[in-house]
Amino acid sequence: MPTRRSPFILPLVLFACTDRPLGDTDGSTAGPSTSDSPPATGTNTDAPGTATVPTTGTPQPTTATTVDPSATTAIDPSATTAIDPSDTTLDPGGTTTFDPQPKLDFFLPGPNHGLSGCTLEAPAGTMVSGSSSLGPFAAQRAWFGYVGFDEEPFTPVLMFVSPAADPATELQDKNGSSGPILFADVSTDPFLEGSWVGTWPMSANVFAQGMLGELARPDAVVIDDLAGNWSSFDPADPPRLVGSLQGGIAGPFDAVFCDKLNVFIIPE
Repeated sequence: MPTRRSPFILPLVLFACTDRPLGDTDGSTAGPSTSDSPPATGTNTDAPGTATVPTTGTPQPTTATTVDPSATTAIDPSATTAIDPSDTTLDPGGTTTFDPQPKLDFFLPGPNHGLSGCTLEAPAGTMVSGSSSLGPFAAQRAWFGYVGFDEEPFTPVLMFVSPAADPATELQDKNGSSGPILFADVSTDPFLEGSWVGTWPMSANVFAQGMLGELARPDAVVIDDLAGNWSSFDPADPPRLVGSLQGGIAGPFDAVFCDKLNVFIIPE
């Protein structure tokens, strides 16, 4: 037969259980309730629209990099490269002026104020002869002019006129239309002291009746002297070149100046 329990036991049990606050246990230290706890770490207490990043541990102070103005690199004026005024020519006006015409330092054959005019009377002393691809050639009269650079005599040119040719015609036309002539360009070096005096290569051809003839052998010109009056115009004593030809056509010459043979190079 089952044992009968007292109806008062269950209320007593319930009453005994409600005497202790919920969450307490024996032998434990009571802590604050949930409602008394401080705000949890990471709670945003800033103004609306801003966010605070939660941090853990002890915040470290932010170290800012400070530039020390006294530690900046300064340019030492004593270490800069200075321009030596003795090595540079400066225009006091502050602008650089360039000469539009090039200036070449070359040696002129001498005073050249007498290099003007043309005489048809060639001096004696020219006796050149030889052969070319057009046949034998001989001349007893010679004239000279020059290739001018900026109106200064640069290198000489020579013309030898055969007995059959007319000097007035050939000095004008230079093509041997009236009779055989020899025309030579002398390659002097005006940048060497002494200028035209010396032995120089030449480029020469014989012209006859519009035909061009070449000389038989390589040629050279020897200029021994600048005779006559080179300082001023003097029809009685015009400037002369005295020398000789070497090569396929050879012999001594005494050439008188004629400005009709001049050729000018104009620098641009």
